[in-house]
Amino acid sequence: MTGPAIMPGPWTVVAVATFAQMMIAMSNILLPTIAPKLAEALGVSPILIGYQVSLTFGVATAATMFGGKAVLRYGAARATQISVLCCGVGLALFALPHVAAIALGSAAVGMGMGLLNPAAAHMLVSYTPPQRRNIMFSIKQTGVPVGGVITALTAPAIAVNFGYRWSLLMVGVMIFFIVLVLQRYREIWDADRGRVQQGGGAAFGGVPLVWGQTDLRWISLVAMIFSAIQRIVLSFTVIYLVAEGRYGLVEAGVMLSVVQIGGSASRICWGWLADRVGSSLQVLMIICGLTITSTLLLALFDPEWNRFLVYVLFFVIGTTAVGWNGVFHAEAARLSPPGMASVVAAGTTFFVFAGVLVGPAAFAAAYGGIGSYGNTFLLVTASAVAAFGLLLMAQRAERKR
Repeated sequence: MTGPAIMPGPWTVVAVATFAQMMIAMSNILLPTIAPKLAEALGVSPILIGYQVSLTFGVATAATMFGGKAVLRYGAARATQISVLCCGVGLALFALPHVAAIALGSAAVGMGMGLLNPAAAHMLVSYTPPQRRNIMFSIKQTGVPVGGVITALTAPAIAVNFGYRWSLLMVGVMIFFIVLVLQRYREIWDADRGRVQQGGGAAFGGVPLVWGQTDLRWISLVAMIFSAIQRIVLSFTVIYLVAEGRYGLVEAGVMLSVVQIGGSASRICWGWLADRVGSSLQVLMIICGLTITSTLLLALFDPEWNRFLVYVLFFVIGTTAVGWNGVFHAEAARLSPPGMASVVAAGTTFFVFAGVLVGPAAFAAAYGGIGSYGNTFLLVTASAVAAFGLLLMAQRAERKR
């Protein structure tokens, strides 16, 4: 039974959106975290998890084209429920001992990933104060690293001691909880459903809308580069440190955790700074400048460097490569036409997921020709320089407006 409609405050909106983001992140990262036990149960090679990740993000990229339309038609709360329920269906399919079920479950999780950001953007724009928008979006984005840390700390231990299906159940219970919370506030949060139709039914969803608005186009291309850099750093840091930095696997893993900590700690700080200076674009330019410097130092990395300074370097890399998301989503929401924040979020998320799909593959292909991880990271620095140029173009477009 649905409870009475209660007007939720802005922090309730942020808390629900953050928790939903955490559920999506946990559903996404769960299988890679327990890949050895899952592979053992299915009798397959753990390397197949790479295909599972690509399938998930491929479907997520396609799903972004429908996310904005779903929010406009059904409401942001209902779209969020659909998003997390898709992940719940995916988890249920993961419990079936067959590779085909894993593939279908991955597609379901990808669908949930593609639907969430448009719904969350609509709720945050509609029910939180504009002057606090950057920090609100940044808090919401902390659900990604927090969900990753919780999964990494709990899922393997549960899988080893009780079986991998119990780790799936843990996330499933939390999904059920957030669906009930959303239902309590749905009458209010979805009061505007069906009122705005312009642009929501266009082919390819919000992508043409984003591409057609100059400032949105430039920052979306920046987000694609940033997301590519983020995934490259998370995917190749350990390999680089072991292969060319003469680090042990455990110590390299610690460095990667420092990157994650830097990203988690900085997201709220970047959001606070953007609200303080009144410009998300300026903060994105600061982040980009630090990305250029830190990735250049990463490319020039020498194993003889002082260990403390190396920890500082990787923390800074985390604050930039992993900490940019909230400020970007807030800027995209600010530039959205009235009532179209969900459609714009769907369009910009398409570019973010595209960066995830393209970045690591492009890095691996470049490494095949270059033969050195350090020199290949110079291409990451060059990409960040290109992103800074795009931010300057976005700044010019904003001034013309």
